[in-house]
Parts: sequence; structure tokens; C-alpha cells
Amino acid sequence: MPIINTSKYLDFKSAISPSGHDWYYVKRTNDKPNLDSAVAITTIVKINDEYNFLFMKTNRPPITSENKAKYCLESPAGLIADIDKDETLLECTKKELLEETGLIADEIYIELKNSSTSAGLSSETLTYITAICNSYNIVQKPVSDGGVIQERFFIPINNVSQYLKTINQKEISVAAALVCGVYYALERINSR
Repeated sequence: MPIINTSKYLDFKSAISPSGHDWYYVKRTNDKPNLDSAVAITTIVKINDEYNFLFMKTNRPPITSENKAKYCLESPAGLIADIDKDETLLECTKKELLEETGLIADEIYIELKNSSTSAGLSSETLTYITAICNSYNIVQKPVSDGGVIQERFFIPINNVSQYLKTINQKEISVAAALVCGVYYALERINSR
């Protein structure tokens, strides 16, 4: 497919739609055939004998520039093999979790692979991971990811559904990857 424009992390491309019209989309530059280009890490941390979701309030220019919301609610995530071209899914998961939260997971579960993030807009697919930390032990200062990550906070797993239902949606947009990841993580933690 022809590349119309390129940047460090994205190619803007065109393809022919089923009806024969031009279809424009973006592709991650780290994308490899039959491999996901990103990982979404739903992180559960045990604090005072209670499991909590670790959420991040982020400032994403596409959301804020179009006045969709002031912030986006997300889980830790990252691009697989964007710098180290031989990086594996699990290496990326561990690296991104440490960078964005300062935590090392005691348990890592691959929940779902080859999940489209927005099939009409992007060829990006990602893997959903559940990471469980059995204690809140920061081993490295987390990064702000160039100012994108504004805040990290915890929501007890028993309160997560109510919390997500009551978010002020003009203030905070909820990333679809977070919602999907919460579903898999709740299944994982409830099956213990």
C-alpha cells in the first residue's frame, strides 16, 4: 500500500476499500507481519490486602486538541520493538510497566492477542496483558512519558465498575483498551 507520509512512529497510507474507493489509515512503523505492534498492561496492585487497579490520567493531544476531554484514562502501554527491534512481547511488557509505574509484576498473563485498536483508522493491533503486583513496591521512579502521564492512582477492584460509570466524561475520556483490559483482569483475579 502506498505511503502518503511518514513520521518516527506512524506511516499515513492508502488502500482500496471494498467499494473501490481510497481508504486512508495509519500504520505503526514498528509493525511486523503477524505480530502485534503494541501492548496494553492492565495492572493490579495489592495494597493493604486489597487488590487495586492502577490507572493513569494522561494528556493526549488528539483528545485535548479536539476538545473531547481534558484527560484520558489509561493503563500502562507501549510499542513492541520500537527501539530494540528484537524486543519480545514479554520484554516490552516488563520494560513498559517498570518505566510507567516503577513496578515489577509478580505475575504476567497474556489475555488477548491481535486486537484491533480502531480498524477503520489504523492497522495497529495490540496484546492485552494482566500484570499482578502482590505488593506496592516502587523500584524505579516512573517516567512522565514526555509529560503525557499526569497522574497515577488506584481504584479498588470492587469499586471499578461504579468508578467507570461515574466518570465526568467531559473531563476524562476512557481509553477502550482500559475497559477491555479491566474485563480480562477481573476475570483473571476472580478465578483465583
